[in-house]
Amino acid sequence: MVKQERPAVNFRLVLTAVFTGLKYVFALLLITIFLLALTYWLGWDWSAYEQTIYTYTIYTAVVLGALASGYKARTKGWLMGIVLAVAVWLIFFIIGRICGLAQQINEGLINGAITLLLGIVGGVIGINL
Repeated sequence: MVKQERPAVNFRLVLTAVFTGLKYVFALLLITIFLLALTYWLGWDWSAYEQTIYTYTIYTAVVLGALASGYKARTKGWLMGIVLAVAVWLIFFIIGRICGLAQQINEGLINGAITLLLGIVGGVIGINL
């Protein structure tokens, strides 16, 4: 009888964990958009800090999503965090290109590297929760 080897990474587990993380990412982003719209409606002008708010919200969403992804997977949290971070970075990079934002490739790669590091940290912490 031939002994079958199990794959090192279960692809179904990776997909379910990453989609769980993406749900948290988009939920946090929708809540942030709602709160920003509410504050703008109340008369607070935050338009001078628009790029900073956008950047830190994405970073926070990636950490939260990687936490959820690592918690769901219970194994290889660093890998789940990397896959989630790359997915989020690609989604927003493509959406930015489609919407016509002038994006510098160097800034995009720097933001991608920061997002990867935050995804790794979030995934590792998510395993230990």
